Amino acid sequence: MSSGFLKRLGALVVQVLVVWGIATYFKQSLPAYPIGILTVFCINAILALSWNLVAGFTGQFSMGHAGFMAIGAYTSALLMMKAGWPFLPSLIAGGTLSGFAGFLIGFPSLRLVGDYLSVVTLGFQYIITAILNNTVKLTGGGLGLAGVPFKSTLPVTAVILVITMWLITNLVHSKHGRSFVSVKEDEIAARSVGIDTTTYKIMAFVISSFFAGIGGALIGHYMMYLHPDIFNYQKTVEVISMVILGGIGSLTGSIAGAFGITLLPEVFRNLATLFGSWGLAAAGAFVKKGWTVFYAIMFLLIMLTRPQGLIGRKELTWESIGKIRLFKKLQKKEV
Repeated sequence: MSSGFLKRLGALVVQVLVVWGIATYFKQSLPAYPIGILTVFCINAILALSWNLVAGFTGQFSMGHAGFMAIGAYTSALLMMKAGWPFLPSLIAGGTLSGFAGFLIGFPSLRLVGDYLSVVTLGFQYIITAILNNTVKLTGGGLGLAGVPFKSTLPVTAVILVITMWLITNLVHSKHGRSFVSVKEDEIAARSVGIDTTTYKIMAFVISSFFAGIGGALIGHYMMYLHPDIFNYQKTVEVISMVILGGIGSLTGSIAGAFGITLLPEVFRNLATLFGSWGLAAAGAFVKKGWTVFYAIMFLLIMLTRPQGLIGRKELTWESIGKIRLFKKLQKKEV
């Protein structure tokens, strides 16, 4: 092992310990409502990172992400409930089976590009939904699977987010990551210099599917209930929205987008409650039921004014934060 890798590994251990400590403190001191929002944010960030890997770095627009989430969720839940497995092996098994499914789908379909790939992956998602609905004895079918053990606490999801971010960051900055980007930018040019584009597309697809399965498993262990409709087409669109909002090709952008998409419904829900307390029942009902209109307007404005997303393809670092005008003014006042 190189000294650089050992340093990065040591930094990961420190980050995990710090995040675990902070998340544990929050869990013990904050009310259940903000803890729930933070937990959902961590899970959404993992899902956004997983989709960004295959779309933002290899240029493969997958529409079947929720299908891989469903595989991971049901695998982890069933292994714990039926086979008595511990949480961590069940979680990894769920991600592994999702990755294997990604390989089975990716091997024949990633030779396709553009709309054709989107249609194939979308069809895969509907196949998974049909299987879950018709395997009543195993998955509960349309009645769902109740009694999933609660394991997705804030410390657990926060630590898994940190590990996911560390792994994907190191991957995209390795020679494999550079090959991913070369496939996205110009596949013909990548082939001409000896890069096996099909292999790298499958590799990114499998890794993305693995982390999608991890995120799906965490959803199941947070909600303590699974149903095929949880992992529908709308869930895939939600994950894609997070990446587009933050910036396709930016890992920190995925986290920022996940935070925004997670927080937005809660903001409108609280606004509806506030309007109701002021006696503005009609306004409260409109905000509660019609907040998706504001959601659509927000994305329309982003597409028109900043199509690359809030962060674009850049990464948000402490150095870049220091260059923001507001922080520069604060630094000057301190001096």
